Amino acid sequence: MTVNIEATGADTLAQPLDVIALYRTMVTARVTNDLLKTRKTQGRFPFYIGCAGHESMAAVVAALRESDWLALYYRDLGAWLQRTGDAMGPLREAYSRVTGPMGSGRNMPSHYCSQRHRILPGFSEVAALAPFSGGFGFSLKRHGSNELVMCSTGDGGSATNDFSVLLRQSSVHQLPVFMIVEDNNWAITTPSVVQWGGSLVEWARGAGVHAEEVDGTDVMATYEASQRLAEHVRSGNGPVLMHLHLGLLDPHSSSTDIKSYRKKEEIALTAATRDPVKNFGRWLVENGHLRENDPERIRKEIRAQLERYEREVLEEPEPEGSRVLQHVISVPEWRENIPRSSKRPLTMLGAVNEALLELADRDPHFFVYGQDVGSPKGGVFGATASLVQKYPDRAVSSPLNEQLIVGIAAGASMLDGKARCAEIQFVDYHQSATQTIRLAARVAYQSFGDWNVPLIIRTKSGSGGGGPISSSTAGGGAYGHSNAGEQWFTNIPGMITICPATPFDAKGLLLEAARSKSPVVFLERGRLYRSEPPKDAEGTIIPEMGEYWNVPEGYYTQPIGKARRIHIGEGRASLSIIAWGSMVLEACTAAANIVKQEGGAIEVVDLRTLMPFDEETVAAVVKETNRVIVVTEEADFTSYGRHVHSWIVQNCFYDLDTTPTFISAVPGPAAPYNAPEEVAFYPTAKTIEERALDLLAE
Repeated sequence: MTVNIEATGADTLAQPLDVIALYRTMVTARVTNDLLKTRKTQGRFPFYIGCAGHESMAAVVAALRESDWLALYYRDLGAWLQRTGDAMGPLREAYSRVTGPMGSGRNMPSHYCSQRHRILPGFSEVAALAPFSGGFGFSLKRHGSNELVMCSTGDGGSATNDFSVLLRQSSVHQLPVFMIVEDNNWAITTPSVVQWGGSLVEWARGAGVHAEEVDGTDVMATYEASQRLAEHVRSGNGPVLMHLHLGLLDPHSSSTDIKSYRKKEEIALTAATRDPVKNFGRWLVENGHLRENDPERIRKEIRAQLERYEREVLEEPEPEGSRVLQHVISVPEWRENIPRSSKRPLTMLGAVNEALLELADRDPHFFVYGQDVGSPKGGVFGATASLVQKYPDRAVSSPLNEQLIVGIAAGASMLDGKARCAEIQFVDYHQSATQTIRLAARVAYQSFGDWNVPLIIRTKSGSGGGGPISSSTAGGGAYGHSNAGEQWFTNIPGMITICPATPFDAKGLLLEAARSKSPVVFLERGRLYRSEPPKDAEGTIIPEMGEYWNVPEGYYTQPIGKARRIHIGEGRASLSIIAWGSMVLEACTAAANIVKQEGGAIEVVDLRTLMPFDEETVAAVVKETNRVIVVTEEADFTSYGRHVHSWIVQNCFYDLDTTPTFISAVPGPAAPYNAPEEVAFYPTAKTIEERALDLLAE
C-alpha cells in the first residue's frame, strides 16, 4: 500500500511523501540495528554502533532533494537507507566484505560514505566532517548551485571545535548548509546539558544562523520542519540549524553498558515515549494508513528479508591483507614538459604568484583561501598579489581560524575533484587544523578510493623573510613564526610534502601539486621568498644553482617525488649532501667553497619532495660517493631529517665508508628573536663546510 501526503507548504518544491515507504525504511533501519546488535553479541564481528531512536533522520532525507549532499552522523542508518535504498550495504560493512559500499570493508560499520549517492565520507572522530561540509557548501555557492549540504552530528558533536568551525563558516559566508544536532540527551555517558550552556538554538541564532527546536520523535513534524528549513537554505536565506530532540534507545555502542550510567526508570520512559518507529506506526494506524496488525507484519517481513541478505553477504569475499597499501597516496604521473617560453630572473615569491595565477587562468573555480590573502597586498608576504589584481574574487580573506581555512579548501576540493588552495600564514599556526589535515589525507584510504581530497596547503615555514641564513640577515620571526614544520606533515600517511629551494622548482612543483589527488603541503621557506642564488665565499654566484632563478613564463611542471642532483666541481664526487629548502643553498655554498679549496667534486641532492622522497636517487648518490651528510633546519627531536638519515643507514649501510653525518638546528624552540641567537640556532654554510671537511678526512 502506498500513501502520498502532499507537502504542506504551497511554495515548497518537495515531492509528495510516501508515508508507508518512509515507515518501511525506518523499520528496516531498526530491524537492521537489532540484527547487527545480536550478531555482535554472538561474536560475529568486533564492533557495532546503533541507530535505535534516530530513525526519523530518514524523514529529514525524504524532505531533501536527491541532488543534495549528505554528511551523516554514525547513527544515521535511516538516512542512509532513505537515500540509497541499499539494505545490504550496512550488512556488508559490518561483516567487512569487499562489496561494502562505504569503504569496501575497510572502515568501521556505520561510517556512511558514497560519492555515487552524494554522501561525504564519515569519520570516527565526532563531528570531524563538519569543516569539510562547510567547504563543500562554500564551493556549491561559488558554483551557483541550488544544492545544499546537510551535516548532522550528535549533542556531543555540537561541542567540538569542528562543529564550531562549521557554524562560523556557514554564517560568515552565508553558505547553503543545513546543520542538524541530533540530541538524544547522551554523549556516551555524559548528559547533553554538559555540552552547552543555555539554549543551543539561541547560541546558533547569536552566530547569525536561523535555528529551530524540533521533536524528532514526531516523524511528520520532523519531515515538515526539514522541508521548511531546506527551503529557507535553498532560497538563499543562509544556513540553518535544527536542534532535533530524540531518545537513545540503546547504549552508545556495543562497548557500553547502558545500565551502568542510566537509571532503569529513565530507560523505560524513553522506550515508551521517545521511539520514533513506534510513534510513527501508531500515527499511521490512527490516521487509517495502516491496519492494527500491519506494523508487526512489516517488521517480520523485513526481518526475514534481512536474514536472506545476511546469508548472501556471508558468501561474499572478505578483504585480503595484500591490499593493505592500496589507496594510501596518489602521486601524479609526471609527463615531460620542458619549458619553451622565455626565461627571466624571478624570486620565489614571484614564482608562487605566477603559479597561482596560472592555476586560476586554467580553472575558473580555483581559489586561494586564507588570512589576508584578498588584501591589495596579497597577504602578509604578497604571495597572492597577482591573483588579487587579475581575479580579486579568487583570493578570499578568511576568518582567523586555521581549521576553518583548511576545511573550506578541503571540502571545496571534494566537490569537483580539483585542487583548491588554503594559505596558512605561518606553519606554526597550522596546529589548530591538525585533525582536519590528517583526515583529508586519510579519506582516499578509508573510502577505498571512492573519495579524494586534492587539497593544497601553502604555508610560510622556517625562519626569517630575508636571504639564506649564512647571509646573517636575521628575520626576527621568533617563536610562532620560525618552525621548519616538515616533521608535522611527513608522518601523515597519504600526505605529500613539498619544500622547494629555488624559484624554478617553486613554480613547477606548485603547478604539479594541483594535479595530485592526494593533499599536498607546500612549505615555502621565508628566507627564500626574496633570496638571490647562493654564492661562494668570494661572492660569486654558484652557476650550477644560478640557472634556477631564471623562471619560464607560462605553464610547466616539475615531478613530485623526484630529487634534483647538483654536481659542484669536476670529476667523481667524494661526498654527497642531502638537503631541502634553505639548506640546499647553504649546502651549495659550502660545497663550492670546499671544491675551490680542495678540488674534486661534491654532489648536493635537493630532495624537493620530502614525502614520498626519492629513495632511488638518494641510494644512488650514496653508492657513488660513499660519504653523506644530511642537513636540516629542524631541531633534532625525532625530526624528518633524522628519518632520512636513518633510512640511509638502514638501506645503504654497505655503500658507506664512514658513519653518515647529521646536521640540524640546535635542540631548542625555533627560534630566538635577537639576531645573534637566531643565526646561531640554524646550520649555516660554515657549519656544513666544517663537518664536510672532517668527514672527507676520515
